[in-house]
Amino acid sequence: MNEIELHGTLFYEPSTNEWTGSGTGWYIEKTDGNLARITFEEPITFDKRQPFKNDSYSLSISNINENGDVDTYNVDEDGFVITWKDYSEETCIASFQVFGTKVCFVPNDRALGVDESVADIHAAELLFSYEAKYGVITLMGSGSISCKEIAEEKYKSLQIEAGHLKERMEKEKDSFCKQLLQDRIDRIERRKARQKRIIEKSSKYWDSAYRFGELWGRYAAHEQEKALEGCYVPICTGGGPGIMRAAAQGARDQNAHIIGIDCQFGVDNFFNLKDSYSVYSNQRLRMNNFSIREGVLINYSHVILFWPGGYGTAWEVYETLSKIQTNHLRRHRTKAIFVHPEYWEPFFKCIDHMREYGAINSYGDRVKIPGVDDQDPDEAYIAEVANTPEEAFEMTKAYVEELFKKNQLTLKA
Repeated sequence: MNEIELHGTLFYEPSTNEWTGSGTGWYIEKTDGNLARITFEEPITFDKRQPFKNDSYSLSISNINENGDVDTYNVDEDGFVITWKDYSEETCIASFQVFGTKVCFVPNDRALGVDESVADIHAAELLFSYEAKYGVITLMGSGSISCKEIAEEKYKSLQIEAGHLKERMEKEKDSFCKQLLQDRIDRIERRKARQKRIIEKSSKYWDSAYRFGELWGRYAAHEQEKALEGCYVPICTGGGPGIMRAAAQGARDQNAHIIGIDCQFGVDNFFNLKDSYSVYSNQRLRMNNFSIREGVLINYSHVILFWPGGYGTAWEVYETLSKIQTNHLRRHRTKAIFVHPEYWEPFFKCIDHMREYGAINSYGDRVKIPGVDDQDPDEAYIAEVANTPEEAFEMTKAYVEELFKKNQLTLKA
């Protein structure tokens, strides 16, 4: 699964110093005259101290039209530099092959087949039939927002990485490689500035998600059995880091049951969970198909809570609201709650914008915002807001207990 084979053809025009290439899995990152940096889309294992070791990739270059001499240097897990020497004015053409092992597995949804998707659906059905047959409450949120301590560690690691690159640049004698290192340092400096802003703005949301997990975990472990007469409704998350880890960690600290439904993202080791965010979900289901994962997270939920998030959370927001709007999820049995409305305010404005143009139903698809848009009956609203984790907990608890009293705490229609 991690084996990789790359092929490429490179063209260099001496008269214009223009480089072009054909092939997949790599790209031309930077050029300078007769030099070009070839960068892999995914890092490939390489040990520069022992390049002929079994776990280092093999690289071979062929000078197709034998115009001058072609060579490579600065070979590492991210790619290599290629150069031509003693060439004529004709086009220089070379091909290369790389055989090796990826540093980490990165999924490719284009490679998915029916078997993987069907297996995901059956696995989810089995999990919920046996471990969460009364449904779950699902907390969605960013995988990138961390607690202050973790965010500061990320900032420090960026500082260390920048320091190492600066040391390398001081020792580097090749001007082209020096420029490549400077480009990397510049990128890290931009990331450092962004990380500093994140520490100031976002860590409070991690603490908030942890607090909600703690509250629901305490309720699930000590009160739910009596309140729901033996029915159990655990927290479910996307099984990832950030906000998802915060909620899971808060609930696990109360000895509650947590379900994590994730996909392989290429940033963790499936077989070694030491120090992994996944350990905070004591029940973990890893899926092949990202789309089916998103559907499972939503379809088996009575309450879906949206903490601040990015692209993935926005996808989950739109899928949830679309399914409630079109009755794929029954409105009277599914509640969507946006937590921390100050973060979601631009999204609420987007909804208003779509309503103004008639792109969505102007009556039944609004977000109930206290003091702003709360004058109509509940049927006018597709979602609600909560200002704090405590408020979100009380709303979720009341809704789940209400479903139980109406004998609607079930996954089946």
